[in-house]
Amino acid sequence: KVMLATETLPLSIKFDPLELLRANLAAAEGSGQTLELDAALAGMARERLGVLATAELERAVLRRQLAPLQEAIAAAEGEEDAGVVVDAAMLERARALVPVLEAEPPTAELAPVGTNGVDVLSYPAHIDSGVVFGPLNHCAAKTTTAVHGYEYWT
Repeated sequence: KVMLATETLPLSIKFDPLELLRANLAAAEGSGQTLELDAALAGMARERLGVLATAELERAVLRRQLAPLQEAIAAAEGEEDAGVVVDAAMLERARALVPVLEAEPPTAELAPVGTNGVDVLSYPAHIDSGVVFGPLNHCAAKTTTAVHGYEYWT
């Protein structure tokens, strides 16, 4: 049995990420089955798109990187043009963050994950082991060995 585009939409609303939901909604609306597409179902899909787009925008705000933030703002504004409601407060917060990030001095690029891996741990030269372990070793020289190999405190 072949599923119609409108039959996959309820599952897509519940489980799919932003891009898949957007594609499934466009497929359902453009499939020629508009008579079968329930207005409430399309509304639920647009509402879920708004929630997912707002979450993407919030992630970009929390990342505090200028280029991804500008891309997320452009995507959110594109969603609004398509009739999807993105949280206005989050959009304003993102727009207000752009000048702040533009004013910050440039920093070094983040290293990709796994580039600075360490296989062997080395002892740091700036730590004096006598100072660190001295309080713990105050009893180290206070034992005597008996005839049968037992140690006694003196």
